[in-house]
Amino acid sequence: MTLQAGDPLPAGDPYGVSVYLPTWKDTLAWAQRHPEFLAKLRTAYPRFFIARVVLELAAEILKRTEISFAEPQLAILTPAYRAAESCRSYFAKVGIPDSQIICVRISGEITVVKDGNVPLDSTPDRQLYAVTYPESRAPEGKAFWQHTGAGITTRTAVHWLEHAPFLQNRQVYAEKSPAKLPYEEGDKATVTIRERIAVSVSSPSLTVHVDDVTLYPTGMSAISNTSLSIRSLFNRPDGIHRVAVFGFLYVDTFKVLSKIHSMDCSLYGNGTNENLDALEKDLDHGLIIDALYTEFPGNPLLRSPDLERLYKLSQKHGFVVVVDDTVTTSINVALFPYCDVICSSLTKMFSGGCNVMGGSTALNPKSPWYSKLKPAVAKNKPEPYFSLDAIIMEKNSRDVTERVLKASANTEMVVNMLKGHPAVDEVFYPKGSSSQDLYDKFRRSKGGYGFLVSIRFVTPEAAIAFHDALDVAKGPSLGTNFTLCCAYTLLAHYSELDWAAEYGVVEHLVRISVGIESEDVLRGVVNKALAAADRALIATNGS
Repeated sequence: MTLQAGDPLPAGDPYGVSVYLPTWKDTLAWAQRHPEFLAKLRTAYPRFFIARVVLELAAEILKRTEISFAEPQLAILTPAYRAAESCRSYFAKVGIPDSQIICVRISGEITVVKDGNVPLDSTPDRQLYAVTYPESRAPEGKAFWQHTGAGITTRTAVHWLEHAPFLQNRQVYAEKSPAKLPYEEGDKATVTIRERIAVSVSSPSLTVHVDDVTLYPTGMSAISNTSLSIRSLFNRPDGIHRVAVFGFLYVDTFKVLSKIHSMDCSLYGNGTNENLDALEKDLDHGLIIDALYTEFPGNPLLRSPDLERLYKLSQKHGFVVVVDDTVTTSINVALFPYCDVICSSLTKMFSGGCNVMGGSTALNPKSPWYSKLKPAVAKNKPEPYFSLDAIIMEKNSRDVTERVLKASANTEMVVNMLKGHPAVDEVFYPKGSSSQDLYDKFRRSKGGYGFLVSIRFVTPEAAIAFHDALDVAKGPSLGTNFTLCCAYTLLAHYSELDWAAEYGVVEHLVRISVGIESEDVLRGVVNKALAAADRALIATNGS
């Protein structure tokens, strides 16, 4: 790779949703938030790093408010009032009592939202909401932005900076945002995406219709909003909503449920049969939960839960089962009818282009919860999907089936290269794992085992050597058309390394999202990296 640390991925794309972190040292600097390293970043994953254009737009809006604040302020920008209200409620919960919601029209009209004058939501190219908070409480603002995925997109911010009459109207990037947005094309794109998802999650015995699919601006927005829809179905006397998290899930899923929405979460973190026995025992002894969240398979250890048994427990004890299928996709597996809701991050392999965000939910029409869930989801209206993002997502996803199958086949080849190598301690992949039989229950006749693999090496030195020598893109995210590697635990769990290690997610875990390159190219780069790991292992043993 000829890129520099901090450059966007894909190379040269200002809307790239990953950032190049070529060495282990670079990833550590990112995880430790070294100011000099952060200053080099041109971009980063949009939920982990609020884009500079979004910060610029927020600052311009704050300049124009007439509110008097006791200290310097920042603002979270959201496209919908409900998300803004959720943000303000979260701020109040964490001790920020004076947060204000400001409604901003692209014409320049700025009003503070008070009880009784809540404006009607409009499309995010015409109206946004700014939720204020003190600069000194920046971590809390960042937490809401990251865990909920409810903020505006980069394309939205660029459109405002280039076309809002009250702003500078400068050209932000080389390709200018259109002054007149293609609403009709955007609307058609969203319908096409929903149809594409409905077909992909259906099976010969179960048909999902387009109106059972909902689009969201991010995958975490899908998780967050679905949890609120489910919560609305239960009127618990103590007001506490309890959920189970089964398996070691993606970091923000647990945090949006527990930290942002204050749900009482029971964690069954290994996702094994022993965990399932413990869950069943807890339920039989009086544990009451509204929902269970899991992934199929889990990220990053790629274990598959016994979804059939979980679903039987849900029917016995009356809770909703929500499954995230992002790391294998509905191209490879058919999870209905053994769950009630499938959530996906479309940012990943559905798009593949690594240049647009998106999320979705699909409802199981045969679920016992369907008649209640469908109106609840409709009432809990998601943040609007910006038309330019929808158009890019639709174009990117036209060949999703072919790409998923190609990447899955490539990954099997890479796994075979890794297994048995003297520097490799364990390879985590659905095929060949202790839970392969559970995965195979749901694998489609032409489906593979996914495009994600994680590796634990014999020594930390071998892991670092392999990572640094692997000549592919490196940075956060997964499901890209190009192979993307990362030091996963440093990115996702740096502040809780000991806790993550208790579940097998060790500090020096290397995760690879394999792309659709030729097999020869992949063999070459993997062999080179394995040779570097071998040399590091020999040097360590020799010393």
